[in-house]
Amino acid sequence: MYRSRLLVPRVRMAFLLLFVLLLFLPPLCAGKAPLALPSPFSAQAGSMPVGQPMQFDTAGEAQLVELINQSRAAEGLPALTVDARLQQAARKHTALMVERSQLSHQFDGEAAMQPRFIAEGLPSDREGENVALNRTVPGAHAALMQSPLHRHNILGPDYNVVGVGILHSEGNVYVTEDFARRLPEYSEPQAEAAVEAAINLRAKSQGLAQPQRKPQLQLRHMACSMALTDTLDNEGPAELPGVHGVMIWTAGDPGKIPDRIAKQLSQAMPSGYSLGACFAPSVSHPGGVYWIVIVTY
Repeated sequence: MYRSRLLVPRVRMAFLLLFVLLLFLPPLCAGKAPLALPSPFSAQAGSMPVGQPMQFDTAGEAQLVELINQSRAAEGLPALTVDARLQQAARKHTALMVERSQLSHQFDGEAAMQPRFIAEGLPSDREGENVALNRTVPGAHAALMQSPLHRHNILGPDYNVVGVGILHSEGNVYVTEDFARRLPEYSEPQAEAAVEAAINLRAKSQGLAQPQRKPQLQLRHMACSMALTDTLDNEGPAELPGVHGVMIWTAGDPGKIPDRIAKQLSQAMPSGYSLGACFAPSVSHPGGVYWIVIVTY
């Protein structure tokens, strides 16, 4: 849990008061669910007049994304792309902050951050969130950049998408910045084709003949079943006729084969291989991940 507060001379406090909160998720470890840091602290602020429709500051949201990407560029980091689903999650949370006249990462009755992203249909395996209250959009960004943990989210090298929600209320700017590493979004045949392309590329780089891929639709079903049980199970694939070896793993990007799997593949496919892939969430991968099975003959 982290709480940050901007310190200013007492005579200017009424004009420059800032409260910011951070929910920072450390990088995921293979096979483990992410850890969310609770943030029960909240700050009182002005409320939205009853019955007044909420008008999101689209210009301010675009400005904040630009400021975020300028800060990333200054550190040699790639720009973040706005994901409409992540923006929707950020806007919904900002609306709650205005309704409750508080800053928080999770209100009573509201889902935690990662389930909120999942509910919008965003496949991701890295997530983070900053919330802030300030008088201006640039002021909010400047203050967040002065806080090491908030700055860590803004400059997170693993993130590739961002969503920002901004509302104005009684002279204040409420801000939610949501960050994530969006996973490649493939159909099952596309995911399998990405694995095949990676295998062929590695074989070519080693001067080996391109191995023959044989159709085996059962492997796709087996991969999906593993997601349901949240278990990498090689017993079913090993029982298929003619199978000599089984390799199973999960991946955020099916086109990137782990080194240990690639080494096995280089030595184990004299008579070809079959593969199946399935993108699905599980207990240990609530944001979804690709479950991949390869058998060699």
